[in-house]
Amino acid sequence: MSAVLLICAALAMSDGDSGRCRTADGETVRVRLASIDAGEVAPFSRCRNQPQIWACSAVARQVAPLASRRARELAQGGARCVATDRDRYGRVVAICTVAAGDLGRLMVRAGLARNETRYGNRYAAEERAARRERKGIWK
Repeated sequence: MSAVLLICAALAMSDGDSGRCRTADGETVRVRLASIDAGEVAPFSRCRNQPQIWACSAVARQVAPLASRRARELAQGGARCVATDRDRYGRVVAICTVAAGDLGRLMVRAGLARNETRYGNRYAAEERAARRERKGIWK
């Protein structure tokens, strides 16, 4: 997929790494933040199918409500998302920038999500810093 820019008048985050982008023309696009993984929140349907994945671990699920809340706060003013791919669920995979900066970077740096190494090491430095400072999932 070639890079596509989405201007989200609103980015309603459903958890720490995914949400819905509402564009100025009213279109709604499901978005998954690129290169990060955050804990699953209820109803945990993904965890019923894949209980062994990190996002379903006890520590990930414990921090997930905080991650969801923080992602919503950061995205409340909208976002600019560069779509780079689609995932197996049909969501647009994107790097989203909010007023405070790169949303994925902010989430990993706060210890509320992990750098997802299956898709590169975009946020490896942020994860190392969060681990070193024992933030969020690294406490």
